[in-house]
Amino acid sequence: MKAKDILLSKGNSVLSIQEDASVQQAVSELSSRKIGFLIVRNASGEVTGVVSERDVINKCVNQKSDPEKTLVKDIMTPKEKIVLGFEEDDIESIMNTMTEKKIRHLPIFSGDQITGIISIGDVIKVLLESKDKEIQALSAYVSGNYPG
Repeated sequence: MKAKDILLSKGNSVLSIQEDASVQQAVSELSSRKIGFLIVRNASGEVTGVVSERDVINKCVNQKSDPEKTLVKDIMTPKEKIVLGFEEDDIESIMNTMTEKKIRHLPIFSGDQITGIISIGDVIKVLLESKDKEIQALSAYVSGNYPG
């Protein structure tokens, strides 16, 4: 299964926040939407980075910075350091990237356009569904009910 297939099944909405928003606004957005990751954009709408729960904890809370006064752009992972995935990447490649880089969210691109975000939860869901189908097929085969 490819990244584009995962996005097709889960949806490809890309939630973002302005880089001049406060960290408190980012936390409110993350909390209200029950997500852990936002794309950061400048006033022109260009992607300038990403912000995750880990960024908030490591670069704001642990530094004893005030989330009301700290800006997202001051704690975000900048664009040049974002780990990217692409629509044609297969699930094994996505898993390897997430594991090697110790990340839980992977922005997916087609060319230079972001087309969605895949989380580790999305990967696990796809793998479990795949294993369930495989188990059902093997059970049907063993019991003689396999259509073939």
